[in-house]
Amino acid sequence: MRVMRWRHSVIWRFALLIFLMQIACVLVSLLAVHRFTSQSVNHASREIAVGLRDDISATYAAAGLAAAGATVRSRIAADPVGDSILLLMGPDGRRIAGNLDEWPDHLGSAESWRLVNLFHDPRQNGDPQVMGIVSTRFPDGTRLLTGHVVESDLRFGGYLEAALLSAVLLAVPLAAGAAWLSASIMQRRLHAVADTASAVETGDMKRRITLTGSGDMFDAVGEAINAMLDRITGLVNELRLVTDGLAHDLRSPLTRLRAVLESALKQSHGEAGVIALERAVEESDTLLRMLDTALLISRAEAGIGRESFTAVDIPALLADFQDMYDALAEDRNVTISMTAEPGLFLHSNREMLGQALSNLIDNGLKYGGDRIELSAHSEAGSVLIEVSDNGPGVPEELRTRALSRFARLDVSRHIAGAGLGLSLAAAVARLHGGALVLGDRAPGLIVTLSFPDPYVQVKAD
Repeated sequence: MRVMRWRHSVIWRFALLIFLMQIACVLVSLLAVHRFTSQSVNHASREIAVGLRDDISATYAAAGLAAAGATVRSRIAADPVGDSILLLMGPDGRRIAGNLDEWPDHLGSAESWRLVNLFHDPRQNGDPQVMGIVSTRFPDGTRLLTGHVVESDLRFGGYLEAALLSAVLLAVPLAAGAAWLSASIMQRRLHAVADTASAVETGDMKRRITLTGSGDMFDAVGEAINAMLDRITGLVNELRLVTDGLAHDLRSPLTRLRAVLESALKQSHGEAGVIALERAVEESDTLLRMLDTALLISRAEAGIGRESFTAVDIPALLADFQDMYDALAEDRNVTISMTAEPGLFLHSNREMLGQALSNLIDNGLKYGGDRIELSAHSEAGSVLIEVSDNGPGVPEELRTRALSRFARLDVSRHIAGAGLGLSLAAAVARLHGGALVLGDRAPGLIVTLSFPDPYVQVKAD
C-alpha cells in the first residue's frame, strides 16, 4: 500500500522526473561524445589519407613513377611513428615503394575512404590494425594506396566511452540521491503545512506555519495561509463573543420566563390552566437545554476545553454511566450492559466526554430497542468507545444528515428532542482529534467514538 501511495504521489513522481532527466542528460552526453569522437577520428584520418594521395598524385603526374616512389619513401621516413599507410604499385603489379608488402586482396584499385583491418608489415606484427584508406588507380595501371592508422584513436575513444559509462553508473546513485533529497525537502515543507492544517482542524487556532525567510513560493503560501488563519481566528473569537453574549442575553429572559410560569402554576387552580402552564414550563426547560447544548457545541468546535484535558479512566467512566442510567433504563424496560478493556485511559475533557456519552445513551433510550451496550477497547494505538442498541437504526443514506445540528429524522418526529445530541458528540470527538461514525449493528445502530494518538494512554494493571 505504501508503494502504491508513492506511485500516485506528486512529490515522488516529481523526484522520479528529476532522476530520469539527470540520467537522460548523462546518456545524451555519452552519445554526443561518442559521435563527436568517431566523427573527429574519421575526419582527421581521411584528411591525412586524402592529403597523401593528392601530394603523391601530383608528383606522379609531374615527374613520373620514380619520383612518386621517392616521395612515398620520404613520407614514410618522415613518419617515425608509422601511422601513415603508403603503397605504390607499378603497372605490372610490382611494388615500387611503401610500408605494406602487397596490395590487400579484398581492396579494390579505386575506392573512396573506408575503414579496413590490415597487417602493418614490417613494422607491425600480430593482430591487424584498423586503418582508414583511400585507393587510387592511374590511367597507366599504376595503383596508389594511402591511409592512416586509427587503431590508437579508436582505442582512446573506447577508453573515453568506458569512462563515460562509468560516470553513468556513478550518476545513477547520485541522481537518485539528488531526487530523494529534493523530494524530502518538498515533503518536509508540505508536511509543515499539513500538520498546521491538522492542528487547526482539531481546534488549535494558535498554530501557524513556520516561515524560513527564503521568500520562495513555500514561504508565500505559508504567509497566505497564516494570514487566512489569523482572519479565521479573529472571526472565531468574534463568534465566540457573540454566542456567549447571545447565550447570556437569552438565558436571563428564559430563566425569568420559567420563574413566572412556575409562579403562575402555583397560583393556578383550574386543571386546564395547570396543564398548559406545565407544558410551558417544560418547553422553557427544553429551550434552555437547547441553548446550553448549542453553546457547548460551538465551544467544542472552537477548541475550548482542551486546556482541561486529564487522564480519564474509560472503564470507570462507562461504569459510572451504566449505574447512572440503570434506574431510568429499568423504568423503560431497557437493559444496559458494559464491557471495557481494563487499564484503558484517554487524555480528554471528562465533563465534555461525559456529556457526549450521556447524549448517546439518551438517544438509545429514546430511539433504540430494549438493549443498550457500552464498550471500549484499544485498536492500533487508538481508543474506540461504542454505544449500540438493537432499535431500528439509521439508514446509511441518512447518517450524514443525522449528524447535522437540529436534524430530526422522520421516524423520530413524534419524540421530544432538539436534534443536537449526535452533533454534540461529533464535536466532542473532533475536539479530541477523533471522529464519530454511525454504523449498522444489524439490527440497531452502533455509534463509535474514535480517539487517535496522542490522546490515548494504555496503563498496565
